[in-house]
Amino acid sequence: MTDNQMVVADAASLLGVNVQRVRALLAAGELSGTKVGSVWLVDPVSLAAYRHVRQPHGGRALAPITAWAALLSRFAADLSPEVRDTFDVKDERRRRLLALAGRDLDDWRWLARRRADVQRYDTRSAYLERLMARPGLVCAGLSATTAAAAGLTETSARFDAYAAPSTIERLVDEFKLRPAEDGNVTLRAVALGGAQLAVVLSSRLPDLAIAVDLIEDRDERTSAAGRALFRKASRGRR
Repeated sequence: MTDNQMVVADAASLLGVNVQRVRALLAAGELSGTKVGSVWLVDPVSLAAYRHVRQPHGGRALAPITAWAALLSRFAADLSPEVRDTFDVKDERRRRLLALAGRDLDDWRWLARRRADVQRYDTRSAYLERLMARPGLVCAGLSATTAAAAGLTETSARFDAYAAPSTIERLVDEFKLRPAEDGNVTLRAVALGGAQLAVVLSSRLPDLAIAVDLIEDRDERTSAAGRALFRKASRGRR
């Protein structure tokens, strides 16, 4: 092990999680590291960045149903009958959504993280267009916005989308997607089921949800664009 790397157990201790969680973060690309034989060595720079902007600084991440209800309804300001009924937005949940409008913008790096399981893959560029055309996918992050309008680099060589876990499993098999920390495909398995999952995947996501995708991005320019979009999308609520 080199002086600037640490074993998974030490990284887990610093984060206050178990070693399985650290391995999951490495696999998802949330932490950077090097695998030597069967042993993962964690990059302390990526660990420090995760602790600063991704790990909760107090409180807990929102339950998936609450996170999605907030993002789909703009903190209950644009509460459609479909979202109200499907996500049971009334009484205490509605009051909680209203209160979330006052949370610090950068809290959303971790508040809504349980809404989906983010998985990164690599595939041939020739497959991307075919993959994008598959049903059951809803564009996320940079794939759901206009890069030029956000002042960002063109991202046509990458694809980011939400989907049901079963859809992702099928696509991984069909397109022989390979797990990769910096792959050209990001698939987000929505942590909901039934009618709630159907609502999320039924149409283009609202800007507030797309903004959170961008805020979570490891690229600071993309994250900054997400914060700007979040402010615009939630205007009148914050």
